Amino acid sequence: MKKLERIRGAILGAAVADAASRPLHWIYDREKMESLLKTGFQPEFWPTSESPFYTLPTGAHSSYFDTTVVMLRALGENGGKFNPSIFLKKAEEHFGLNSAYEDSFQARKKRYADAKGDEKTPGPINGPWRNSLMTKMLENHRLTGQIPLGPEDASELDAFCAAFPVLLIESSEESLEKSNSALKLLANSETCSDHALVTGTLLRWAIDGESEPVNKLLTDYPKLFSQKVKEEIELVVKNLEEDHTDFVERIGKACPFPGTFQGALHAVLKGESFIESVRMTIRAGGCNCSRAIQVGAICGALSGEEAIPQDWIQQTHSSSELKHLLNDLLASID
Repeated sequence: MKKLERIRGAILGAAVADAASRPLHWIYDREKMESLLKTGFQPEFWPTSESPFYTLPTGAHSSYFDTTVVMLRALGENGGKFNPSIFLKKAEEHFGLNSAYEDSFQARKKRYADAKGDEKTPGPINGPWRNSLMTKMLENHRLTGQIPLGPEDASELDAFCAAFPVLLIESSEESLEKSNSALKLLANSETCSDHALVTGTLLRWAIDGESEPVNKLLTDYPKLFSQKVKEEIELVVKNLEEDHTDFVERIGKACPFPGTFQGALHAVLKGESFIESVRMTIRAGGCNCSRAIQVGAICGALSGEEAIPQDWIQQTHSSSELKHLLNDLLASID
């Protein structure tokens, strides 16, 4: 399989896995998730939005992969080269003051203010949910007019979602440096950069044809990588016999690292196909979208677009735009 086919598989895989998970996103109540799944339907592209926090049509993306879409648009406008100003402009258009994300953000603030004192979540808002790191980045840029740096204590996946397409599409000499610059716009933290470096390395090795990139990491772990992340990987490998949902419940099924990374890696290693790994990711609940993006990217890089069901691609609302963007971006890569 050609390198470009694997890059295409990684990005489409992440897109499809996120959209497939989105209707069941952020369900932390395991009993509720298990009750839904008793209906006998497969979990992907659930026909109704069951998230307790926000409601979107089936096939739409979470804020996580929308960040990747915005980065791809920015790369497309600049011949495949990362330019922070172009990304910030595209992010403002998609997430900013005149967007559906801003309308939903204002509705959310009002809903939660009205429910103050009530311990229960006040019910899902109608529309997309803008994550805090994107909100902070755009606010900082508006206030200063400068290229922002994200919080030093951030641990969420958003920054990786901006960084990984830069890593895959930029020239090999500059890709790591440029992707790290993209990451820092949203999260200037060691936690995010360490995990992005390791996941990005897994993707690059898979794209270069390495069939077992995780084993390669464990046997030939680069000295510049965090020892803590290596220990996280070893914990995943030692617990592959454990039920996936139980493992995710134990290590953390919320959005931050290291749980989102370890849960995703567990699904990749335990599943025997793109489909199986994504399905177990969705069923495990919590922030399944953040884990699904990593799962879809790694599985897509390993097996290419052919591993992704065509009907899943067709149900993903962004698929036509993504295919057009990827055709143009990958045409410029040797």
